[in-house]
Amino acid sequence: MVIAYSVVISLVLSVIWPLIQSGINAFGVWIANSSETSPVLAPFIYGTLERLLLPFGLHHMLTIPMNYTSFGGEYLIQTGASAGTMVYGQDPLWLAWVTDLINFKDAGNMAAAENLMATVIPARFKVGQMIGATGLLMGVALAMYRRVDPDKRKRYRSMFISTTLAVFLTGVTEPIEFMFMFCALPLYIVYAILQGCAFALAGIVDLRLHSFGNLEFLTRVPMSLKAGLGGDIINFIIACVVFLGIGFAVAYFMIGKMKFATPGRLGNYNDESAEEPATVAQQNAAAGKEGCQAERIIALLGGRENITLVDACMTRLRVTVKDAAKVADKDAWKAEGAMSLLVKGNGIQAVYGPKADVIKSDINDIL
Repeated sequence: MVIAYSVVISLVLSVIWPLIQSGINAFGVWIANSSETSPVLAPFIYGTLERLLLPFGLHHMLTIPMNYTSFGGEYLIQTGASAGTMVYGQDPLWLAWVTDLINFKDAGNMAAAENLMATVIPARFKVGQMIGATGLLMGVALAMYRRVDPDKRKRYRSMFISTTLAVFLTGVTEPIEFMFMFCALPLYIVYAILQGCAFALAGIVDLRLHSFGNLEFLTRVPMSLKAGLGGDIINFIIACVVFLGIGFAVAYFMIGKMKFATPGRLGNYNDESAEEPATVAQQNAAAGKEGCQAERIIALLGGRENITLVDACMTRLRVTVKDAAKVADKDAWKAEGAMSLLVKGNGIQAVYGPKADVIKSDINDIL
């Protein structure tokens, strides 16, 4: 059947896919050549689309070519031992460009340095993500924390601090995005548009900086200052502060107005059985309805004898059971903190957000 269906699908795609591929190619050519024709619109579309593709895991289709191929630009090195060598992609391009600036300044060739500064615009498709990780998402995370039920903020403080610190330092944004991506989809769409606006700033003010997180950014500050990018650093800090305020205001309003169940509110809670995380021994001792969350979830699944396999992805607890009829209904799962429940045959998926993997480990420890 796989062979039969593959033949049919391949015949259909042989007709349809070239049209789609030509559209993708045209979009790529437009992005790559948009420095002068679309200095603001192209980064906006790229930044928004890249965030919208993230839930599907397809954002690398844009980011990898942009960072490491001619899709992200090409640059001919003008100084040093590598002079005359062409580099491709945003990260190699930025490093080569800054190195040439420094070498021209050190040689006293200020005319060449000024020409290079005026004619090359690197990092158009990266600095927006830096603003997002340093400012916009920090504001969203602060809003989510302020919307946590007042009596539970102390318990959630460490989770928010550790998550925001990881995002701020490394530039890997998923830990915060997955906290609200599925439980507050309209907020995520607005966030993606705001992220696009952050990218668009590179076409409005000088933001010729590039890094994969603030740890790398700090190591590149001396190089940036030596190349004459002090004004860009100031612009970057101002942009981060502004977007932090925007992110906080928008997220705080939308979470409250639209009653999104972000972490720590409206049923989206961690285990309520104890103020501190329980040990495995304590979990085993706390059996039954009044026990820990893992024990209660086992009961919702129809008991230990009904469970075949327990696994999890980034946001979902995935369980295979013997008899799906023994599994509790969606209301019971929501009362236990699940945001949604999907049942397909003997496969059960309970959406718990980032804590799904922890719940999986707790259940497996008990079993």
